[in-house]
Amino acid sequence: MRVEELREDDAAVRRMLVDLALDEQEHYDHPRESREELEARLRPEAGFTGENHVLVARDASGTALGLCWVVLFDPGNGLEGEVAELYVEPGARGRGIASRLVQAAMELLRRRHVTFASVWTRDDNPAALAAYRAAGFAPTRQTVLTWLPLDERDG
Repeated sequence: MRVEELREDDAAVRRMLVDLALDEQEHYDHPRESREELEARLRPEAGFTGENHVLVARDASGTALGLCWVVLFDPGNGLEGEVAELYVEPGARGRGIASRLVQAAMELLRRRHVTFASVWTRDDNPAALAAYRAAGFAPTRQTVLTWLPLDERDG
């Protein structure tokens, strides 16, 4: 056996990706796609590009009160989004600014026909959790494992 990086379109690989997507969608509560829809959408390529959208909430004088940074990218299986950052100035908190920013982010995701969106936050951040949940984000059954590079001297 050998392991190699995909360099060009391969019908067998595309079929496996479609089979995987068909099987996985049965485990989650989201719209189902047909085999034909998946075959049309899935296109693994060596590279892809993304977009940054920083949404800024300002008061009447133009002072920035908060921001919501949204990243859009298509790795080959449809346009995905992430709310990368959400921040409201301490003196402006408790006025619904975070919720308005997340609402604007959701409008962007819907307008761009994003197929999947995620957000990372801490369990001990109730304000952020409330803003995200109000916008429709919810915990999933997926387990997220992370890998962080460690300095060789540390480990």
